[in-house]
Amino acid sequence: MQINKKITPYNHYNGRNGQGIQYIVIHYVGALGGAEANCIYYASGDVGASAHYYVGFGGEVWQSVEDCNGAWSVGGGRQGSGGGAFYGKANNYNTLNIEMCVRKRSTTSMNANDQDWYYEDATVRATIELTKMLMQKYGIPVDRVIRHYDVNGKICPNPYVLNESAWQVFKKSLGGSSSASGTKITGKAAATAEQMQKYIRSKNPIVAQSVLDMVPQYIQEGKAEGIRGDIAFAQSCLETGNFTFKDSAVTLDQNNFCGMGVTANGMKGNSFPNTKTGIRAQIQHLKAYGCTEPLSKECVDPRFQYVERGCAEFVEWLGIPENPKGKGWAAGSGYGSKILNILEAITGMKEEQPKPTPAPHPELEQTGTYKVQAGSYKDKKLANSHAAVLKSKGFDDNR
Repeated sequence: MQINKKITPYNHYNGRNGQGIQYIVIHYVGALGGAEANCIYYASGDVGASAHYYVGFGGEVWQSVEDCNGAWSVGGGRQGSGGGAFYGKANNYNTLNIEMCVRKRSTTSMNANDQDWYYEDATVRATIELTKMLMQKYGIPVDRVIRHYDVNGKICPNPYVLNESAWQVFKKSLGGSSSASGTKITGKAAATAEQMQKYIRSKNPIVAQSVLDMVPQYIQEGKAEGIRGDIAFAQSCLETGNFTFKDSAVTLDQNNFCGMGVTANGMKGNSFPNTKTGIRAQIQHLKAYGCTEPLSKECVDPRFQYVERGCAEFVEWLGIPENPKGKGWAAGSGYGSKILNILEAITGMKEEQPKPTPAPHPELEQTGTYKVQAGSYKDKKLANSHAAVLKSKGFDDNR
């Protein structure tokens, strides 16, 4: 989907105050301008309001506020007596906000309660596509796609507040489930050790042999804790620059392949006595995020106790900006998606097929030529029988 950008330097928070994106809120512009025109307006100065995206009459999408920042979209007090189911839950810090450009059959009145506001079909289709894309990107379930009306009772978006059935049709078009979904950290690895080795050789032809030798440990340690070892390996590829350690906060001799303990620029992070311990610590740290099950082996993860257990069930939630609870392994946006991109490349590696073993030739006990003196056999049947036996052993009757 093409997203045009005119990012405003005004009318938004810098960051999200430690909160992750938990909701997508649908609005209507409430005026007759298009998507680009709205972006230009909100970039012109401090007007006290904003949204992340504007969807135009022809389905064009313009972005005004970056996803990593909170827009001024759903603040303010409670309005009216309707809606408000998410009042006190959804706020400017934990929402992504989409404004739909709107038409009006009569401009004699421009009141929010007028019943002649409507959307172009192209606007609806593009909003559905954009919303689905953002749901997938940030792990937002369909029951957290809501209206401004559901936050504080404002009649917004008018066509989906005054016509509840139209809103339900919109929600149904999003598909998805009523609970969060994504790529679970727990489970069995989908990639093999051979695929992982082949991937790293393709990205780093001079990779150390010790790295190739330790790859099976990701599968073994992951299996022991019920964690996908291939996800851990993909994370290591990301954190170490495919084991080149270029621009990495850790070095090969630390046996720390996930940046553990690097909580600020310039920090060296934790070190471990050997590769097995380092990989086990990484697997255990992923388990701390991925579920609440106890560890199967003695804890070697020095930061296990600092994690809110089960706060990042999905790989997509390992990045703090995408995590509904505002927790996560890394502060950078799209951290989980980067891991999944590497994992996809790993699982796409074709394993070497063993060459078929040719069928063995029957071994002959002896070969050669034999001669039989005339008159040796009086019984022709017996002579033929002996000749057949000799021939089966590779002798030539030299006729």
